[in-house]
Amino acid sequence: MKNGRKNTIRIGTFAADKKGVMHGKIYGLGLGVTPVLFEPQTSKDGKSYFRLIADPAKEAYEIGAAFPRDKDGMAYHSVSIDSPVLPAPISAALFPDKESNTFNLVWNRQDGERDLRAEATVNVNVQPQHQTQTQTRRPNGQQQPTP
Repeated sequence: MKNGRKNTIRIGTFAADKKGVMHGKIYGLGLGVTPVLFEPQTSKDGKSYFRLIADPAKEAYEIGAAFPRDKDGMAYHSVSIDSPVLPAPISAALFPDKESNTFNLVWNRQDGERDLRAEATVNVNVQPQHQTQTQTRRPNGQQQPTP
């Protein structure tokens, strides 16, 4: 899916039951397919939100929360997903599907313009004594000797 200037990827599909609990699966994170419930909650100050419960039939552990939002007249939920296996929390959005009674969990890369090439250090001319010359490979591919 394309959303303006960013790539938007569907990472889950959900359907609500009569009690308002959304049942579905999260996929596409490189962690396999995980069954997830969006369980309705009410905060101490009376605001509604969802708790995200992963693997509800087996282990049942919380992986995040979803809060209602409205932008330009479009209602959706802002979703935060976190887990020890993820390098950082994931921000996503839950939108009603325009063609069915389901909801789509979508994610887009926040820093799409960032150059993902990382610097790498390579040891060259390794000598048995303490004199080792290293070179740092810059993102543009040029090598810069370091003392």
